[in-house]
Amino acid sequence: MRKKIKREKKRAFTLMLIPHSGSEVRQITISRFSLFLILLGVAVFFALVSFSINDYRQIKSKEARLHELERVNNAQEKKILSLVKEIEGFNEKMEELKELEDKLRTLAGVGGGSETEEEKLGKGGPENYFLFEKNIEPVKGEPLPINFIGKIEKNVVFLKGEIERREKSLGELEETIHEKIDLFASTPNIYPVQGWISSGYGWRTNPFTKKREFHGAIDIAAPWGTEIKAAAQGKIIFSGWNDGYGLEIEIDDGHGYHTVYGHLSHILVKKGQWVEKGDIIGRLGSTGRSTGPHLHFEVWLNGKTVNPLNLMVEPLG
Repeated sequence: MRKKIKREKKRAFTLMLIPHSGSEVRQITISRFSLFLILLGVAVFFALVSFSINDYRQIKSKEARLHELERVNNAQEKKILSLVKEIEGFNEKMEELKELEDKLRTLAGVGGGSETEEEKLGKGGPENYFLFEKNIEPVKGEPLPINFIGKIEKNVVFLKGEIERREKSLGELEETIHEKIDLFASTPNIYPVQGWISSGYGWRTNPFTKKREFHGAIDIAAPWGTEIKAAAQGKIIFSGWNDGYGLEIEIDDGHGYHTVYGHLSHILVKKGQWVEKGDIIGRLGSTGRSTGPHLHFEVWLNGKTVNPLNLMVEPLG
């Protein structure tokens, strides 16, 4: 029995309380198991406190991050809505450019090529460009619609394609206009000299042979030495004496046109020289086979003579 008691005492701890007042000393005996439970409880308590503190810090950090994300989201939302307004204005400008292009095409006599992709597919309403809902204003505290960003992306892709189409169309229009300007400059449609028609284009009686023959030119009578102008732009391919035509100038005007100026008194250009429409190239005379001062004016188109009067855009004064 005593051995058992000694064995139990060895398994326990004694806590002695000695007061400073000299009172009776107290002692508390605690078993090893009880001490283990106490220490375990203290450890669990501190672990829970530590976990709670750490969890609180994480919650505060996430809350701050959430506020920052909310601030950034609000700023981005404002930028998105501002971008929508800019795109809307850009769409209006694109529509104005389309109308301007249509007017230019009408003036240039060129039709088609300026339709948008939507117009080619068919119109479903009065608007062809704007893909957003009108007057979109964010509701405070509510996010933008889920499909809103998708609408922006769709509109940006559409506008990108429309810009490419418009650029291509305007490039083609510019090329066509330049071609028409060049064609007009190459068309002999102004009188090379002011005077009166002494012999027209077509069948007539030859003043020298008195036989009926085809006259593939017009004769314009005017005072000797009157300035002769190029009826069209072009390159001088002949400048000199040509038998019955006397002093003569021939110009390759381009686009199939070829002009001849005969019976001149003076030549003021050289072979190979480039002249613009209206440039002075010589002076009227009566050289070669001629009955008096006049200009023999021929117009050739694709190897055949044509009546110059059918091309003129100004009156003969």
